[in-house]
Amino acid sequence: MNGLTAADFADTGQWRLILKIFPTGMNAHLENTLHPDLEPQMLFSTQWEADGVNLLRNIENAVYDHPRVLDDFSARIIIFDRKVLFMPTELVEETEGAEEAFYTSLYASDASDVITETDGDITVAYAPATGLKGFLNRTFPGARIGCNLMVVVKKFRNDGSGKRLCLDIRDGEADFILLDGQNLISASTHSWIDPADIAYHGFNILDVYGVSPSEVIVVIGGDHVPEEGVEVFKKYCANLEMRS
Repeated sequence: MNGLTAADFADTGQWRLILKIFPTGMNAHLENTLHPDLEPQMLFSTQWEADGVNLLRNIENAVYDHPRVLDDFSARIIIFDRKVLFMPTELVEETEGAEEAFYTSLYASDASDVITETDGDITVAYAPATGLKGFLNRTFPGARIGCNLMVVVKKFRNDGSGKRLCLDIRDGEADFILLDGQNLISASTHSWIDPADIAYHGFNILDVYGVSPSEVIVVIGGDHVPEEGVEVFKKYCANLEMRS
């Protein structure tokens, strides 16, 4: 028993809404801000076909089909998107609208759809769908909106020193973060089916950036780490650390 009453569940002030938006679906759960030991309360999880066209419509339908998420919660929205652009904050601060200008020079998007987020010396820009930024700002005013890759970068960049290849693995995808101290070298998301795919992408990233595996610590975490296949990093890299 968790000891919570009906009044506790009705009190939006003691719950934080976490929305995760993927190209192929969306889920929402509540975290209790007064009792962090409580299990998250799942509100919904839904899937759809990723067609690159109907993402906004699918998100809107999921939200309106589950009106509980529209209650007055503080909210954190995490968007999983591969078309992201990391930039030095110092560079984009020089000119107003630089983030949008740089992003739209690489990806087909309207500047008004570009979402940005900053963590000290790095800024990220992304635009998963036309109209999504406006919809989220109208529907969840005051919500903290961020992209998954920035979440993972923040998680790893202040934890450790030297050259590190940090992997956050989930079902079918893995985030690869290459760091030198706190300095970000590369951040990207890749698909995987076989665990060997994870090793392939990891060593390919090191090769692209001219980093010798023998000088890199590999840090692996996530909620879907394969039991076999990733130990190859231990054979060729300076060390392998597994995180829960």
